[in-house]
Amino acid sequence: MFKHSLLILLMSGFLITRASGESLPGKLNVEQPQSTVVTLYSDKALISQIFNSRPDAQGTLEISGLPINRLDGSLNLEYIDGDTVFRPEDVFWYQGGLDRDNYYRNLVGKNVELFGGGLNVAILGKLVSYQQGIGLVEGNNGRQYFIDYHDPQGLRMLSLASSETQGENLKYVKADFGQQPVSGPLRLSYITPQLSYDSHYRLTLLSHNQGRLELKTLLTNSANINFDQATIRLVAGGEGGVPGFSQKSRMLEASLVTDAGDFAERVGEVLLTTLPKGTVLPANSRQLMDLFSEALHLEKLYTLDVYGRSTGGRTSTAERPRLTWKFEAPLDLPPAQVRLYEQDPDGGYIISGHSWLPKTTAGDNAWLTMGEALAVRVERTRIDVEQKSVKELVVQWQATVSNDQQDSITLLIRERDANLIKLDSVKGATLEKPDQLRIEVAAGTRKAIHFTAKYRR
Repeated sequence: MFKHSLLILLMSGFLITRASGESLPGKLNVEQPQSTVVTLYSDKALISQIFNSRPDAQGTLEISGLPINRLDGSLNLEYIDGDTVFRPEDVFWYQGGLDRDNYYRNLVGKNVELFGGGLNVAILGKLVSYQQGIGLVEGNNGRQYFIDYHDPQGLRMLSLASSETQGENLKYVKADFGQQPVSGPLRLSYITPQLSYDSHYRLTLLSHNQGRLELKTLLTNSANINFDQATIRLVAGGEGGVPGFSQKSRMLEASLVTDAGDFAERVGEVLLTTLPKGTVLPANSRQLMDLFSEALHLEKLYTLDVYGRSTGGRTSTAERPRLTWKFEAPLDLPPAQVRLYEQDPDGGYIISGHSWLPKTTAGDNAWLTMGEALAVRVERTRIDVEQKSVKELVVQWQATVSNDQQDSITLLIRERDANLIKLDSVKGATLEKPDQLRIEVAAGTRKAIHFTAKYRR
């Protein structure tokens, strides 16, 4: 009875130890970490994990479960104990994954099946040689067959036995720490393109110049790894790189950012968003999440960018301005595409425009430029050209704005010529900036304005 109870106690202790994330000496499975931080970018992910695994007596640590599609050069292993860091002397792995030449090289000496290339029936044989897409198969019928994978009409072969590509020696990375007396937790990090996210804004127009801005994100995990107890973060505005492994960034990873805090925390020049605790990334999955929803006051504008000196003669130029929505950013906004939703006459919604919102700081004005206007037109006529001096040119302009809508509009005409000195002698419009005019046009009317533009020669 005593022995039976002792056996149960020992087994229970073993189960408790295994459940706590500990592993056997010399073994590490990336799906059994103490903690994980998944930092997602638009095209990749930085995975940072902490383990309590230890090398075996020879200083070897076998790491299994890493995704095949990863940036091998990004793999980083280190034990950190205070200010002391222990790194492996050597990290080794077999070339595996979807490498055609490696796969077929491992079939040399094994039985294969030949097909295609004009064969009426499949031929069984043994692959006796293979190199860079070219192989030689000795058929069971006594004949030899030449395989050339550069020939699209040539013979192909299938393995009749398991390849070493699927063997145990390719399922792990081997790190050699030598005789170092390692201590402290083990930190492992790597970059993989199999996890990423894609965000977009949904801007819904409501009544009385009001709208609602929503940010949605699509999380993608194409790896065969479940991240069900991880801290998941999104980085926006810094797609050109991935944070390095400085002591400061290691401390940030170790803290796990357990409190989500406000949306889009500033870290240097990027915006870092921590998703709510409990967010999971199941293997081979996608999920759509709402990051925030904010009410906005919108200003509807029409904008027309012109290059005055490029318009020659007195011929009128008919142009359509572009619809632009202006609003004050309620918080720091990451860059993303914007879809504009507008209510149709039947009470449903249509997508009436697309735009791009650049990275915008809270309190700054955001400008969303949509497509060309349908019921607003501008006709510009070059009235006169006067050569003031060798260095200055003055052009007189008349512009007629037609508004066929049932609401009044505001039009901005912006002179984009780099040699513009200023706009002057404005009639029928307001000079907002040295290079910008503001025109108010009532519903269903036309309005003519006059101004001069002074250019450097």
